[in-house]
Amino acid sequence: MNQEQPARILLVEDEPAIQRLFRHTYGEFDLITAGTLAEALQLLENEGSGIAVVLADHYLPDGTGVDVLSWARQQRPQAIRMLTTSHAQVSQALVAVNEGGVTGYILKPWELETLRQHLRDALRTYRERQQELALLEGKRQTLISLASSIAHEMRTPLATIRLRAEAIAEHWPMLMALYRDALASGTLGSTRPGRVHALGNSLDVIRDEVDRSNLVIDMLLASANTEAFDTASFAMQHAGDCVREALAHYPFEPGMAARVTLHDDPHCRFYGSDVLLVFVLYNLIKNACQALANHDSAHLRISLRQTSCGASLTFTDNGSGIAPEVLPRIFDDFYTTRMVGTGIGLAFCRRAMQAMGGEIRCRSRLGRYTSFRLRWPRANQP
Repeated sequence: MNQEQPARILLVEDEPAIQRLFRHTYGEFDLITAGTLAEALQLLENEGSGIAVVLADHYLPDGTGVDVLSWARQQRPQAIRMLTTSHAQVSQALVAVNEGGVTGYILKPWELETLRQHLRDALRTYRERQQELALLEGKRQTLISLASSIAHEMRTPLATIRLRAEAIAEHWPMLMALYRDALASGTLGSTRPGRVHALGNSLDVIRDEVDRSNLVIDMLLASANTEAFDTASFAMQHAGDCVREALAHYPFEPGMAARVTLHDDPHCRFYGSDVLLVFVLYNLIKNACQALANHDSAHLRISLRQTSCGASLTFTDNGSGIAPEVLPRIFDDFYTTRMVGTGIGLAFCRRAMQAMGGEIRCRSRLGRYTSFRLRWPRANQP
């Protein structure tokens, strides 16, 4: 940890006496304090890059500590987020922890030395995360180089295959006319008409497979990309159009597309990028198809909904589910449980949703179901 990136602790507490006690007792740490939700959000926005730990009281004059920590999760996901709460609010704190908005909770009244150890442990965890992020960045750059190389090597032969198929397709009507004339004159021998028609159909199959291969390459490049998303191109979008486009172009295995149902809401709109959302949907469809692969009666349900609070899109399958020890890490970079997985798909989905001002969450039960929920704030263009 270099000196340009201080590891600060932000205390969000509305009682001035507790703020003074905190500064006096824990003076060995780099501390900053906020008394309201608004002050905390302002500090996180202005000094977020240096805040390592956020310790927020459950109740604030203009909101809750959960609000602070949930916002910090979106804007500063590597920070350690802890809630201070009373015994009466433990159940609420547990819900916040289970939903991922809070790293952990500390009961009031504080035991001063115990809290000091909590703060030390949180800073140590933060520093370990920073080291992991540095290693992940190296992996990511390697992956980008590899993906770009694969894309370059694969697109050239794919383009050649497509051009050849289109050239054949251009002359196919003439060839078919000559075939029919030869067939009518009896000079063709025993050639089966079905085989000739199958060759014509193969041209469409070739073009479709080339398009699917290019789509897989685009997905890999988009998922590996770590550059900031171009928010200048964001605009109002219809979520249903994005879902239909993703379903129309995704390379489903035979019979799999029929196991997908869409419950549309024509009013469901969000502010962001339609291309970005389509790539997010490709990743979610891919995961769902893998979960359904060994379950003949399982299906995927996609639901759109527009409310006064914003838009939501839910992916729910009743396939293999996710193990409880795996679930908290599925959005981590390069985390995968599959032999051939890269661990970048869901991490990309989270970054993309955050770039559009939204969020993605997952609930699952092993052997029962998996549900991903995408949410955007109310669709008002900034």
